[in-house]
Amino acid sequence: MTTDKELQSKVIDFLRFPLIVGVIFIHNYGSTANIPEMASITGHTPVYHICSELFSHILGSVAVPLFFFISGFLFFLNTDFSKQCYIKKLNSRVKTLLVPYLFWNISLLIFCFIISNIPLLSIFPNKDFELSFRYVLEALWRMSDKTHNAAGYPIATQFWFIRDLMVTVVLTPLIYLYVKKTHIYGILLLGIVWLSGRWFEFAGSCGLNVSTLFFFTSGAWFSINRRNLIQDMTKVKCISFITYPLIVIIDLLTDNPVYGAGTIIGIIFWFNIGHSSVRTTSIEANRFLSASSFFLFAVHTPWLLTPVKTMLFIWIKPVTDMALTSLYFLTVLIVVLTGLMLYYLLKRFAPAFTNVITGGR
Repeated sequence: MTTDKELQSKVIDFLRFPLIVGVIFIHNYGSTANIPEMASITGHTPVYHICSELFSHILGSVAVPLFFFISGFLFFLNTDFSKQCYIKKLNSRVKTLLVPYLFWNISLLIFCFIISNIPLLSIFPNKDFELSFRYVLEALWRMSDKTHNAAGYPIATQFWFIRDLMVTVVLTPLIYLYVKKTHIYGILLLGIVWLSGRWFEFAGSCGLNVSTLFFFTSGAWFSINRRNLIQDMTKVKCISFITYPLIVIIDLLTDNPVYGAGTIIGIIFWFNIGHSSVRTTSIEANRFLSASSFFLFAVHTPWLLTPVKTMLFIWIKPVTDMALTSLYFLTVLIVVLTGLMLYYLLKRFAPAFTNVITGGR
């Protein structure tokens, strides 16, 4: 018989790959904005509009908060937090977070320097490279409006997630005390701040995002209080299976998205989906897919997504709603399959190197 703890671990592993696919869908939205022909047809594509809103904005919006929630839960899982534990976990996160973070951002920085004067490689986002100490520092942490068209992100934009996670991990002693002293009320307070959209600008610029803090701390609350996610999430399983689809429909059909409730209930819904899949159909996370998740996260943009979508757009030349919709899904499929193939080859022929750039996952 599988215990709840074992089932809990299997569900988390099961969710990793589909959540990464959700992140790819998020970034797939509008990634051909620099193609002039795209702007001329998107206003007449209702099916594409519905599909892209559904997968990139509504369903995909749960992926990152759920990752932060899981990260907070796993950080404090099965441990009595102490100074020794904190130091041990920090050392572990150097390998799993900091080293991959530096590798992928520095790699992109070098690549941008190489292609900065090669027009033939314009399928990549325009990154005007400036060889200066300030530019390099900003590229590795937070690009400014003057140096990048995606201000507030590192040069490998998706790694804002890892950046904010590292900052939050450093603050885990304070998070532990906060959870212990304020109990569930502290989580509710953070939730209210998150919903209000108000936060300290300085904290945000340092990588301490209120969304990251809220969901990481929420996950931490469960493990610090020795709560089992399987037992707690399944208590509201039926409610989530009814409520979340209704929220999705409301978000899709109206201009007033139920943002906060949709994200929180969406986390419960997808965790229960994972639980139901693992338990009732004996589907366990494919180890290869679960292990490949970080690599897909790291390589999907800009290395794969923008070039693949741009080339497909030029090749297919979609002029109909269905053609553009097909291209939208085909792009994600090709990016995922290509990423999995690259990961397989790297894992087979350079396993030590692959472990380094993926944090040993």
